[in-house]
Amino acid sequence: MKTYCLTATLCLLVLVSCRTHKGKGFFTKNKADTSNIKVPEIKSAVESAFDFDFLSYKANCDYKDDNMDQSFTMNIRMKKDSIIWISITTVGFEVARAKIDKDSVMLISRLEKKYYIYDYKYIEKLAGTQLNLGQIQSLLTANLVFPPFHYRPATEPNHFGTTEGYIETTVTLDSKYKIVEQIIQHMVEQSNASVVYSEFKKVDKQHFPGTVDIAITTPKRNIKLLLQNAGVSTSIIEAFPFEIPAKYERGN
Repeated sequence: MKTYCLTATLCLLVLVSCRTHKGKGFFTKNKADTSNIKVPEIKSAVESAFDFDFLSYKANCDYKDDNMDQSFTMNIRMKKDSIIWISITTVGFEVARAKIDKDSVMLISRLEKKYYIYDYKYIEKLAGTQLNLGQIQSLLTANLVFPPFHYRPATEPNHFGTTEGYIETTVTLDSKYKIVEQIIQHMVEQSNASVVYSEFKKVDKQHFPGTVDIAITTPKRNIKLLLQNAGVSTSIIEAFPFEIPAKYERGN
């Protein structure tokens, strides 16, 4: 149980590969200066980006890798550019809780009665690259991962690409300039991630993906994680509770 809970949490991090940008994710529409964006479609995508200060949603998840196939529920809370909080439940019982902030990833495994703490050096080793909390949030909310100024039209219609260091990224836009797919390829590590967004819902007059379909391929593993949205709120979140019980042992 710990294995898939940990891997499901960490695979959200493996999605993002960036060696040049740290700190915050790319600004969204309320803070964006789009005047220097050369590609009109990308400019429209930024102007219609999903913006939030706080975000909470429930997702019904199906997780698959080379060794297992599990279904569970994720309750996710975010504060923009600050924290991602995740509670994983099965059959109504919490089996794991995770907190991802700018400095570390922490996981509590209820079944094992253990906790795990990883710094970003470990995550970098796992992913083969440096990571960025804001970019993870952008991927989960169907926003651009990288700054929009260098995107260029690709060979296929409605496809646009950019290269950041060793990372090649391609986005696909629909007729309303929503991002419906992001493909991220690490040209050195020989890994790639595909994130497909569908069944968009209106949230605060913005479009939020009802389904996020993630596929990650690395030389050592293949991971699929399907998140189906079961409720979204942008109300202020008062707490991100994460208390390690005194009797729990450290697992790493």
